[in-house]
Amino acid sequence: MQTTFRQTFRNRRRRAVLSLELVLVLPVLLLVLLAIFQMSTYLLATQAIQAAALAGAREATLPGASAEGIEHSVHRALGGWRFRDDVDVTIRPDDWASLPSGEGVSVTVRVDADKAAINSLAILPGLSLEGKDITGQYVMRKE
Repeated sequence: MQTTFRQTFRNRRRRAVLSLELVLVLPVLLLVLLAIFQMSTYLLATQAIQAAALAGAREATLPGASAEGIEHSVHRALGGWRFRDDVDVTIRPDDWASLPSGEGVSVTVRVDADKAAINSLAILPGLSLEGKDITGQYVMRKE
Protein backbone atom coordinates (compact mmCIF):
# COMPACT_ATOMS: atom_id res chain seq x y z
CA MET A 1 0.00 0.00 0.00
CA GLN A 2 1.33 3.34 -0.98
CA THR A 3 1.31 6.34 1.38
CA THR A 4 -0.07 9.51 -0.01
CA PHE A 5 1.25 12.99 0.46
CA ARG A 6 -1.67 13.76 2.78
CA GLN A 7 -0.86 10.83 5.12
CA THR A 8 2.79 11.81 5.26
CA PHE A 9 1.90 15.43 6.05
CA ARG A 10 -0.51 14.29 8.78
CA ASN A 11 2.18 12.07 10.39
CA ARG A 12 4.70 14.94 10.41
CA ARG A 13 2.15 17.25 11.97
CA ARG A 14 1.42 14.70 14.71
CA ARG A 15 5.11 14.39 15.50
CA ALA A 16 5.44 18.18 15.67
CA VAL A 17 2.52 18.41 18.10
CA LEU A 18 4.02 15.67 20.29
CA SER A 19 7.38 17.46 20.31
CA LEU A 20 5.70 20.73 21.28
CA GLU A 21 3.80 19.00 24.10
CA LEU A 22 7.02 17.47 25.37
CA VAL A 23 8.79 20.84 25.33
CA LEU A 24 5.95 22.44 27.29
CA VAL A 25 5.34 19.65 29.83
CA LEU A 26 8.87 18.43 30.55
CA PRO A 27 10.11 21.54 32.45
CA VAL A 28 7.01 21.57 34.64
CA LEU A 29 7.36 17.87 35.35
CA LEU A 30 11.03 18.33 36.20
CA LEU A 31 10.22 21.15 38.65
CA VAL A 32 7.56 19.03 40.33
CA LEU A 33 10.02 16.14 40.72
CA LEU A 34 12.70 18.44 42.15
CA ALA A 35 10.15 19.92 44.58
CA ILE A 36 9.14 16.44 45.74
CA PHE A 37 12.79 15.50 46.23
CA GLN A 38 13.55 18.69 48.18
CA MET A 39 10.48 18.41 50.42
CA SER A 40 11.09 14.75 51.20
CA THR A 41 14.69 15.36 52.29
CA TYR A 42 13.54 18.41 54.28
CA LEU A 43 10.89 16.36 56.10
CA LEU A 44 13.33 13.52 56.81
CA ALA A 45 15.83 16.00 58.26
CA THR A 46 13.07 17.58 60.38
CA GLN A 47 12.15 14.18 61.81
CA ALA A 48 15.81 13.44 62.61
CA ILE A 49 16.24 16.78 64.38
CA GLN A 50 13.07 16.26 66.42
CA ALA A 51 14.32 12.82 67.47
CA ALA A 52 17.70 14.29 68.42
CA ALA A 53 16.01 16.97 70.54
CA LEU A 54 14.01 14.26 72.31
CA ALA A 55 17.19 12.26 73.01
CA GLY A 56 18.87 15.37 74.41
CA ALA A 57 15.88 16.21 76.60
CA ARG A 58 15.81 12.67 77.99
CA GLU A 59 19.48 12.94 78.87
CA ALA A 60 18.96 16.38 80.46
CA THR A 61 16.30 15.08 82.83
CA LEU A 62 18.53 12.40 84.34
CA PRO A 63 20.32 13.09 87.63
CA GLY A 64 23.96 13.99 87.14
CA ALA A 65 23.58 14.90 83.44
CA SER A 66 26.16 17.21 81.90
CA ALA A 67 26.06 19.55 78.90
CA GLU A 68 28.64 17.36 77.14
CA GLY A 69 26.49 14.29 77.77
CA ILE A 70 23.44 16.01 76.33
CA GLU A 71 25.33 17.08 73.21
CA HIS A 72 26.72 13.57 72.87
CA SER A 73 23.16 12.17 73.04
CA VAL A 74 22.06 14.59 70.32
CA HIS A 75 24.98 13.64 68.06
CA ARG A 76 24.42 9.94 68.70
CA ALA A 77 20.73 10.31 67.79
CA LEU A 78 21.69 11.97 64.51
CA GLY A 79 23.80 8.93 63.66
CA GLY A 80 24.83 8.96 60.01
CA TRP A 81 23.24 12.25 58.95
CA ARG A 82 25.64 14.50 57.05
CA PHE A 83 24.70 17.57 59.11
CA ARG A 84 25.46 15.81 62.40
CA ASP A 85 28.41 18.08 63.27
CA ASP A 86 26.64 21.30 62.17
CA VAL A 87 23.88 21.34 64.80
CA ASP A 88 23.51 23.90 67.58
CA VAL A 89 22.24 22.53 70.90
CA THR A 90 20.66 24.93 73.40
CA ILE A 91 19.60 23.93 76.91
CA ARG A 92 17.16 26.14 78.85
CA PRO A 93 17.07 27.37 81.53
CA ASP A 94 20.74 28.17 81.85
CA ASP A 95 20.88 26.76 85.38
CA TRP A 96 19.18 23.49 84.33
CA ALA A 97 21.66 21.33 86.27
CA SER A 98 20.61 22.83 89.62
CA LEU A 99 16.84 22.68 89.00
CA PRO A 100 14.79 20.71 91.50
CA SER A 101 12.94 17.58 90.48
CA GLY A 102 9.72 18.29 88.55
CA GLU A 103 10.95 21.45 86.81
CA GLY A 104 10.99 21.62 83.00
CA VAL A 105 14.18 21.42 80.95
CA SER A 106 14.11 22.42 77.30
CA VAL A 107 16.55 21.15 74.66
CA THR A 108 16.55 22.86 71.28
CA VAL A 109 18.44 21.52 68.27
CA ARG A 110 18.93 23.83 65.27
CA VAL A 111 20.61 23.34 61.90
CA ASP A 112 20.71 25.34 58.67
CA ALA A 113 18.13 23.91 56.28
CA ASP A 114 20.43 24.03 53.27
CA LYS A 115 22.95 21.85 55.14
CA ALA A 116 20.30 19.35 56.21
CA ALA A 117 18.27 18.96 53.01
CA ILE A 118 18.98 18.98 49.30
CA ASN A 119 18.44 22.51 48.00
CA SER A 120 17.33 21.48 44.51
CA LEU A 121 15.11 24.52 43.87
CA ALA A 122 17.70 27.15 44.76
CA ILE A 123 17.39 28.69 41.28
CA LEU A 124 13.79 29.73 41.93
CA PRO A 125 13.19 32.75 44.15
CA GLY A 126 11.26 31.96 47.32
CA LEU A 127 11.81 28.20 47.11
CA SER A 128 15.43 28.10 48.22
CA LEU A 129 16.30 26.71 51.65
CA GLU A 130 19.22 29.11 52.02
CA GLY A 131 18.97 31.23 55.17
CA LYS A 132 16.28 29.03 56.73
CA ASP A 133 16.63 26.85 59.81
CA ILE A 134 15.21 23.54 60.93
CA THR A 135 14.56 23.53 64.66
CA GLY A 136 13.42 20.81 67.01
CA GLN A 137 12.58 21.43 70.66
CA TYR A 138 11.49 19.17 73.51
CA VAL A 139 10.61 20.06 77.08
CA MET A 140 10.71 17.38 79.77
CA ARG A 141 10.47 17.47 83.55
CA LYS A 142 13.56 16.73 85.56
CA GLU A 143 13.63 13.51 87.56
